[in-house]
Amino acid sequence: MNISSMHSYEIPSYKNIDFKPEETNPVFLDNKLKIYIKKDASLPTVRITLFLKAGKVYDPKDKFGMGELFFELLKEGGSKKFKSEEIDKKLEYFGAEISAAINNEDASVSMYSHKKNFDEVFEIFSDIIKNPAFEPERFELKKQEMIEMIKRRNDNPSKQATREALRMFFGKDHPYGKRPEIETVSPITVEDLKNYHIQIMDSDKMIISVAGDFDEKEMVEKIKRAFSDIPNKKIPLPKIQEPATVKGKKIYLIDKPLRQAFVVILHKGIKRHDPKEFPLAVLSEYMGGGIQSKLGNEIRSKRGLAYSVYSYFAKRNESGFIMTYLGTKPESVEEAIDQIFLEFKNAKEGKIETKEFDMAKSQIINSFVFRFETVASLLNEIASYDLYSYPSDYIYKYTSNIDSVKEQDAINIAKEMYDMENYLIFIVGDLKKIGGKLDKFGTLEILKED
Repeated sequence: MNISSMHSYEIPSYKNIDFKPEETNPVFLDNKLKIYIKKDASLPTVRITLFLKAGKVYDPKDKFGMGELFFELLKEGGSKKFKSEEIDKKLEYFGAEISAAINNEDASVSMYSHKKNFDEVFEIFSDIIKNPAFEPERFELKKQEMIEMIKRRNDNPSKQATREALRMFFGKDHPYGKRPEIETVSPITVEDLKNYHIQIMDSDKMIISVAGDFDEKEMVEKIKRAFSDIPNKKIPLPKIQEPATVKGKKIYLIDKPLRQAFVVILHKGIKRHDPKEFPLAVLSEYMGGGIQSKLGNEIRSKRGLAYSVYSYFAKRNESGFIMTYLGTKPESVEEAIDQIFLEFKNAKEGKIETKEFDMAKSQIINSFVFRFETVASLLNEIASYDLYSYPSDYIYKYTSNIDSVKEQDAINIAKEMYDMENYLIFIVGDLKKIGGKLDKFGTLEILKED
């Protein structure tokens, strides 16, 4: 198919979805650990997630990567009651799952099992949370795997572009921009992970969601027996300073002999709890939410300047960013950036297409609603927002807040956020093929890959 013919599409009609999920009030244990619990007998299964106020940004500077290694080993490294091999065999036998993950400013541990095997799986789940063993062989294996991943982190130029763009945007030494290095991972010891565990075991910084086929009172008692001895420390998390704002027009390029070029454009975004979230969400979807978006249609479909183009924004506790991503031929980089900037300019000047604007709102509302197809997904969403102290009615008002955004609201936020005097462009690609006109967008600096 000729890509230039793909821009002809029918804008679907827009209609708000009536989203009214049942409200759920939390249960508290004596140690103030909060639980969102609801029976769901649609399947004979149980899902539990423990959310923690922990994150990569809180790692010590000289051992950055500790949190990631800790949560990698939480299940893989065994526990006081269970050897790692025993855990693997039991979970495989039961067809059950236990997983752990860490993000920038939060972490989670989850389990899934058939209800008839719940007690056995829950015993493993609670023991790895409270009594992880960090078996030496597994510890060394996971640490070496992490070091190997650091050595190979530039194998994917698309991921390299986004990671390094954010690193330069927030600052190499700021927790939002810092990355694990061989010299920060190598010194980490089992004792470090044990001390890390002591620090995060704080019921004041934990929320549990549990959904499935069970008696709610009995389930609360089981969770109480397992987790009521976790101390309530009420120790504040380390303070993360707000990163410095990007000043001027910065362009960074890693010169690599690639057939494609990977471009990231960053503008300053918003923090969590900013009411600008809703008009910015609509603007972001309108501009770069997919092939039907303004950037997708104008740059990919009509002009064939990119095989991939999108835009989104991300909130963090102390800052945020708006990212526009472009994958294109090196020879098309300049023209594609010009076109992106033109679309920014059009939005700031109020050139918003009403049907496309309404479709953007419809897509946000639909995708939000369908995040709650199960009781477990609803409770997880409630718990995750609660972890960041969002109002209890945040998700219940989300769709109406999106629906209330007017075109002028999006125009106003475009004028504010698409700052064409202060931005960062990061490119991974072949400089010879890209050409020498990039300095028209700002001050160009060639970086060495590391």
